[in-house]
Amino acid sequence: MHKATPAAFCVFLAVHIAVAQTDSRGEVLKVEAAFNEAKIHNDVTALDHILAVEYVGINQWGARRDKSAALQLFGHFQTASLVPDHVSVQVSGDTATVDGIMRESSGGTQMKFLFLRTYVKRQGRWQLLSAAQTFSVNPSTMTVIDPAPPGQ
Repeated sequence: MHKATPAAFCVFLAVHIAVAQTDSRGEVLKVEAAFNEAKIHNDVTALDHILAVEYVGINQWGARRDKSAALQLFGHFQTASLVPDHVSVQVSGDTATVDGIMRESSGGTQMKFLFLRTYVKRQGRWQLLSAAQTFSVNPSTMTVIDPAPPGQ
């Protein structure tokens, strides 16, 4: 019988972790897409399933909402489109962060902002724990600017 060397075991473990993280990233992105679709379609049932019980969100205007308030808002708030761009997913165990740029069309208004969401995996499924979004501003003038893609 052939014994695995410590180096071979480390390579096996690294590959296994990389594959698991890739799978998790894909799962998180599916939930992220479902979250955006549920908001567009005012699907409170889907949102109730996606949002964690202790969910908290802060929108680009600074309004803070818990799960109940978010469900109430998205039961009627008209969002025509949500188009994510430059999305990045980082997974660490049962926690994942998703960040990027979001283009939103609501009530005839077009907005572009940065977003950051935290997901947790519970009982085999990813749920949205927190969300924050903000307009990108020029710090010297405090005027809204077009957000640069992450890393630029």
